[in-house]
Order: sequence, then structure tokens, then C-alpha cells
Amino acid sequence: MVSSSSSVVASAARRVRVVVWGGSGYVGSAIARALVRHGDDAPSSSSVKSEVDVVCASRGGRAPAWATRDDWSARVTWVAGDALDAQACERVNAGADVVVTAIGVLPFPWMSSEDIIKYNAETNVTPGRAALATGASRLVVVGASIPPFVPGLASYAKGKAIVEAFARDEFASTVSTNGDETQHGQRRRRSAVVLKPAAVSGTRRAGALSIPLWAALDPARKVLRLVGNSAIMANAPVPLENVARAAARAALEDAYGDAGFTIIGNESLIEDFSS
Repeated sequence: MVSSSSSVVASAARRVRVVVWGGSGYVGSAIARALVRHGDDAPSSSSVKSEVDVVCASRGGRAPAWATRDDWSARVTWVAGDALDAQACERVNAGADVVVTAIGVLPFPWMSSEDIIKYNAETNVTPGRAALATGASRLVVVGASIPPFVPGLASYAKGKAIVEAFARDEFASTVSTNGDETQHGQRRRRSAVVLKPAAVSGTRRAGALSIPLWAALDPARKVLRLVGNSAIMANAPVPLENVARAAARAALEDAYGDAGFTIIGNESLIEDFSS
């Protein structure tokens, strides 16, 4: 795990723009909220709160209905953007320092393998390539830990693997073009962080309907933690707040900016990002 004691990207004089693709979704909206709160929770000596601009991109371009009265939602810029349209992604990513991709679909039985791969891979890789084109220096990807004992997840796993490979082999292997330099006057490498949660425990909202996934997943995690086995914890349910908090820190903290390519696994998400 990367140390959390470092300063954040936003401590510099310039403003930091973070674009969250899938920002109106279950995980994406939690990440947007965490980015806003990350600034709120910063020490009074930090300039994070006033210098982080959060932009959420989705097809609808609107905040989810349940969040419209929340304070954090009013502090986010909501924009429409098709994650499969390269030009649209470049327009949205223009000026972004950090791009977060949090788009995915579950492998429902009525979906073809091709569509499962497409909507888990291309919907994240296209904004990621646009981030390269527009000069973003950091990419944060919400991937997944795939339990080997669950059948029918091959296409889902392949889609997530494609995104992870892009983040590692293409994005993190290039040099930043946004003017950032190291203390030795060299250009910074771009950095990429991939979060790999297993089942994400929280309250999923669909219109006016709230689905308390935590009611089943939280007890399961508590039981699995008693076992104390890393292999088991790699597939234990992880709280939504932990995933969002990890994404916000990966997006803003300097330590992740110098790390090249980083994977934050499920066990780390559970144990290291609870607060």
C-alpha cells in the first residue's frame, strides 16, 4: 500500500480537475462524494478544498435523483458524455489532471460475451485513451477481483483485464505532457492506479428504489474476516465507502502520482481504507 502521509496533488498553487466517468452510477457517485469530502477533511493548512474541481460524466449528464438535494452533488459539475465516443471523451477530459473510470455492467445471462467485454473494457479504455490525448497525468480505474469459484464470469473477467492492461502497459508507461516535473527537473511519468474490489457492499439505488446490498454482504464479510485467510479476504465483500475513499486518495495524493502503476487489492480496500 502507498503511504497516506504524503501531501495531495491539490496542495500546489494550480487547481486540479478530476473527471469521473460513470459518475452517476453506484460506485462513481460514491467516488465523486468522496472527492468532495476529501477536500473537506483536509487540514486547515491545506488548499485542497478550494482547488479540486470534480466533474462527473455520464450519458444523462445529471446527478442521480436521490443525490440532487445533497450538498456534495451541488459542488460537482455534471456533464453528458458517451464513454464509447472518443471525441466526446476528449471534450469532457479537456483540462483534466486526473481521470477516474468507474463504468461496468454485471454479466447478466441475456447479454452476449461480446457485449459484456465491450461494456466493461471499451467504456473504460476509451476515456483512458482520451486522457492520454488531452494530457492527464493520472488514471484511476475501478476494476474487480473475480472469484475463481464463481462460474460464468469469463467475459466479465476478460473485460476488466483489458482495462487493467491498458492502465499498466499504455497509460503508466508514458511521460506526462502537462508540464509537471520532478524535483530533479525531469518530466513525471504518468501514473495509473487500479482498484480491484470484490462484491461492493452498500445501498444501490434504482430510481426511487433502494436496494440494501449491505444487509447480506456486510455479515458475510464479518464472517470471512474471522477466518483471517488472505485468499478468502481477496474475495470478501468490501464497503462502498472504502472503494470510494481509496479512489479519492489515489486521485489526489502525491504518493500515487509517483508510483507508476499501482494495484489496490480487495484485502487492502477492506483493511486500509476504512477511514
